[in-house]
Amino acid sequence: MTTKKKAFTLLLAFILAAAGYVGVQYYFDNIKLPDLSPRQVAEAYFEAVKRKDYAQAFAFVSRRHYFDSFNQFKDRVDMYSPEMRLEIVEEGIRDGTAFVDAKIFVPMAFGPYTSETRMNLVRAKREWKIIHP
Repeated sequence: MTTKKKAFTLLLAFILAAAGYVGVQYYFDNIKLPDLSPRQVAEAYFEAVKRKDYAQAFAFVSRRHYFDSFNQFKDRVDMYSPEMRLEIVEEGIRDGTAFVDAKIFVPMAFGPYTSETRMNLVRAKREWKIIHP
């Protein structure tokens, strides 16, 4: 085999390997669903808040959509009761976005407080992120 043929074969192999790598990355980043479902993200977020693990809770938040600093986030969620309970009612996924409908139960001195909420999530490559916690 001549030197030109060897160089061409090596170049072609490199191009095919690069195209394969890009294709696999695209699949994982855009097509394959993230490992954690939107429901699991919402549950993990609330568990982190209840444990006062604010760094972990903040990691579930989309920095592209939520602009408060970590300290502002911490001050806001520090008011949440560690006794709150989350009940997921429904979840849905559509075109790179998702939602989780839930009921939140918070024990209060005058009786339990119940709130219905919808958490909107957006796909950020291989993870679901909460748009507005």
